[in-house]
Amino acid sequence: MNKILIGIKLFNSADYFSAHDFFEEEWRSCNSSDKLFFQGLTQISVGSFHFASGNYSGSLSQYKKALDKLEKYLPSYKKVDVQNIVLGFNAMVDELQSYFSKEIDSLKGVQLPIIKILN
Repeated sequence: MNKILIGIKLFNSADYFSAHDFFEEEWRSCNSSDKLFFQGLTQISVGSFHFASGNYSGSLSQYKKALDKLEKYLPSYKKVDVQNIVLGFNAMVDELQSYFSKEIDSLKGVQLPIIKILN
């Protein structure tokens, strides 16, 4: 559990690229029951990097892939509040889809969710 906090801190401090690197390394070296969890966190990080860089189509694609994986770990896994991640990034998908369908004209001011740890 302690090691995962490194990646979560990177993500929550908006260092999405480094969070991606961390979670990808965990994904590649973990046991099979954890693989989709870490792959989902990797994709959330990549999607958030794309979002912060203005690549909204890239972020939407990564968020959708990540949510498919992370939903398998609801409501929590390894003390990570997966339910909060899924709710937050489903809202991001909705915002992005509204942007692409021209229902909204800007994504300025949209706050990316953070990853929460349960006690």
